[in-house]
Amino acid sequence: LVSPQVGQVAPAMRGRRAYADRRRRAKYFDISLFGEPAWDILLDLFIAAKEGRKVSVTSACIGAAVPSTTALRWIIVLENQELVSREDDPKDARRAFLHLTTKAYSQMIEYLSTMVPAASNECEELFV
Repeated sequence: LVSPQVGQVAPAMRGRRAYADRRRRAKYFDISLFGEPAWDILLDLFIAAKEGRKVSVTSACIGAAVPSTTALRWIIVLENQELVSREDDPKDARRAFLHLTTKAYSQMIEYLSTMVPAASNECEELFV
């Protein structure tokens, strides 16, 4: 059994690791080889939810690491799939925030909970 504390922390840590892994991969390979803007947006919004941060549409586009027009198209797809919702900024009519829907948040928890925890130095020893 997983304790509630571990069950709440592990998906957040794994989400951060997955997002960082995707950014790190770009240091070694052409980023266009691994284009998954929808996944990057979902990870970004999940991490933000866990940290209690709001993510603007502009920030989500930057976090997706693709041209903003491409990211905006994917945001629309995610909205149509009821994975992401948009909220107007009450203080600035030019800005909107994105949030994971309850459905998407639950799916992210489920998926990230199935990821294998990072092995410390054991993995490095395999490649020495």
